[in-house]
Amino acid sequence: MPGATRRRRSSSAGMVTQFELVLPRRIIFGTGEFSRLGELTAALGRSALLCSGRSAVRKAGWLERAQCLFGERGVRAEIFEGINHDPDLAICEAGIAHARRVGCDVVVAIGGGSVLDVGKTISAIAPQPRDLRHYFHGGLPLDRAPLPFVAVPTTAGTGAECTNNAVLSDPERRIKKSLRDARMVPSVALVDPALTLTAPPGVTAQSGMDALCQAVECFVTKAANPVTDSLALRAIELIASNLPLAVSRGDSLAHREPVTLGSLMTGMAFGNSGLGAVHGLAHPLGIRFGIPHGLVCAVLLPHVCEFNLPVRREKFAVMAPLLGASGPDEVPRALADMNRRLGIPERLTGFGVTEADLPAIIADSRSGSMARNPRPPSDEDLADILKKVI
Repeated sequence: MPGATRRRRSSSAGMVTQFELVLPRRIIFGTGEFSRLGELTAALGRSALLCSGRSAVRKAGWLERAQCLFGERGVRAEIFEGINHDPDLAICEAGIAHARRVGCDVVVAIGGGSVLDVGKTISAIAPQPRDLRHYFHGGLPLDRAPLPFVAVPTTAGTGAECTNNAVLSDPERRIKKSLRDARMVPSVALVDPALTLTAPPGVTAQSGMDALCQAVECFVTKAANPVTDSLALRAIELIASNLPLAVSRGDSLAHREPVTLGSLMTGMAFGNSGLGAVHGLAHPLGIRFGIPHGLVCAVLLPHVCEFNLPVRREKFAVMAPLLGASGPDEVPRALADMNRRLGIPERLTGFGVTEADLPAIIADSRSGSMARNPRPPSDEDLADILKKVI
């Protein structure tokens, strides 16, 4: 596998002109493609750890269907379910122990971004000689190759099926960050829009805005390149024009399919270009106050775009018509209008965030995402943004 994106030279417009791309070995997209899960998994191993969330995948029948598909191909499956939103190190450690105990040689995750991140972590750490915390807190590369990993998303939003990292929390240290290694990119990304049909409207709206946020941020980031730009722009178009109807007409594949494709494309893009200040702020807000990731990204996005506009006016001009805006200056308003149409509030009220919390939030926001923001923000700039949303 190629290494992480390597940045050598940027043009005056902020686009990287020498780059490498990290992507899954296979990306399979299409309604009905879930039926290939047994075939794809059997090509990678004979003993699978099947990861899922608390109940949605089981209730929708996908877990039972997966077991049948494995059985048809002679794959033994051990189920590891009950994965929660914003997963912490403890749930990952339990999954790693389970995988080691039963001798799994392939990991399959069916669910939202949290489930995919846990599956990705299990596949990465199970073969290692040292424990998860060594790699997570030390930021060290893996000693050994991960187990093969098959990512099957059931929401259109995170793009985790295409990235080489897993976002995890350590509640004891109040840290939320990525476990990352170039070899953690999934072996197979199996993306079937039919699996998103059972996502409720609120989940569809927030996960969809997470995907739109990722597309916007990676389009203007310092590390953008011609490939990520093309993916991001097409993703913005697909998501912005279909997400409201995917929310209001949740049973319509005609709208679910383009949103799911847009989400896949954002994962391919930001996994190679990075993100920006929205995600830099979203992680400490999420770990400290339990705010759903898609919600906090949606609320922050118009304000961060307003901050970045002076240094990326040309790119905002390109985005504007795709978002229904008359020009670059109208992009933040168009994004705020999108939030209102989806029932997403303007502020993060009800989560207990106060001005007294801002210094700690800002201190914890100085991540790789923040470093790639096109306009470097001061602590005062970030405080001004946060005061608009708390």
